[in-house]
Amino acid sequence: MRSAPNLFAAFALLAVFAPLAACATAPAPMMPPPPPVMSSSSAAATVGFGAQAMLNGLSITPLELVEDSRCPINARCVWAGRLILRTGFSAGGPRETRDFTLGTAQAVPGGTLTLVAAEPAKLAGAQGNPPANRFTFELRP
Repeated sequence: MRSAPNLFAAFALLAVFAPLAACATAPAPMMPPPPPVMSSSSAAATVGFGAQAMLNGLSITPLELVEDSRCPINARCVWAGRLILRTGFSAGGPRETRDFTLGTAQAVPGGTLTLVAAEPAKLAGAQGNPPANRFTFELRP
C-alpha cells in the first residue's frame, strides 16, 4: 500500500498535468485560408451588386450577371462553363460598361482588369443555390 504523501503527490501531479493533456489533444480551431498572394504590382478587390470598389483610381461596379454556366464544384462536367458579368468602370473620365468573362483580362485605363473569382460557387443539387453575387477583380498595371 502507498503512503499518504506519495498518494498526495500523485494526485497533485494529476491535477497539474491533466488540463495540459486535454489542451494538447484538442483539435486546432478551423481558420479561414489566407488570402491569395498578389504580386506587389497588382491590386485586388471584392465587390457585390450595388457596391463600388476602387483599385488604384479605377472605380468598378458590378451591374448584371449576364451568364453563369459554371460547372458546379461538386460535379464533373464536360465543359467548365463560364461566368459573364456586366461591369461599369471609370478612371475619372466617362463611365464605361463592358462584359467581363471570369478569368479573361481586358485592357482598361491604368492597366488590365481581370474578373478572378465569383462567389458563391455553384453546387449541384443544392436547393436555393443563390447566384453569384460577390466578385473579385484584379488590376495589373
